[in-house]
Amino acid sequence: MREYIDNTSQSEVLGRLGLPPIPYPLPSDLRVEAIEHSDDPPVARLLYWLQLCSAQPGADWLGLEYAMQRLLQQLVAEPPVASVAKAVPENRVASSEHWWLELDAVPLDRELVTLERDGYMLAALAPNIDSRLVVSAYRPLDAHSLRMLTGLAAHPHPRLGVAMRENNWELAVDAAAGAENFLASEQGGAYLAHWPRGLGGAVADDVQTPLAPEFVDAQLQVYQRFARAAAPDS
Repeated sequence: MREYIDNTSQSEVLGRLGLPPIPYPLPSDLRVEAIEHSDDPPVARLLYWLQLCSAQPGADWLGLEYAMQRLLQQLVAEPPVASVAKAVPENRVASSEHWWLELDAVPLDRELVTLERDGYMLAALAPNIDSRLVVSAYRPLDAHSLRMLTGLAAHPHPRLGVAMRENNWELAVDAAAGAENFLASEQGGAYLAHWPRGLGGAVADDVQTPLAPEFVDAQLQVYQRFARAAAPDS
């Protein structure tokens, strides 16, 4: 079982790293010196760690949201982290060489696919005019959720499409029909749901305000940056 830094030691670590003084599940084997001398900002490294923590089965992911939100605020606001959390372009797109997502409001009264966890809506997906994906996120996202989003948003092959589907929207709808979503929902993980007629007025009214696009982009870029670095073949 992994051990974590106690509150007294944690205050010292947070002070050294210039991070907001709020509780985080910092592992006892955290290499503070390595973080201090890294080219990556500590706030981005800690956000990635919390993305991983909140994705774990049985994680108190709602309890980690405040810390993740604070880190996102610091990450987006500080010029030194522009290489990780770059400003969202005018067309509000988050992308890499592997995936592409439009960051915009998703109408909840039309057909959509939602990303949910424990009955809370994490994000909503809809097709744009080219059947690529438009996403609105409503909460800080865990690593599994971010991995699902970037997987659904993979660049289509000009002839073969994406994952044997014609386009990204078709892939998202098919993915929401998979049996693994029921299993994930039973185990407290993130899962997809397809709503052919939208959420309906009562449900839609309960959904909180979407995160600003730059906060969504920051989460995606941080996850991609560190997940790629951690990959065995990186």
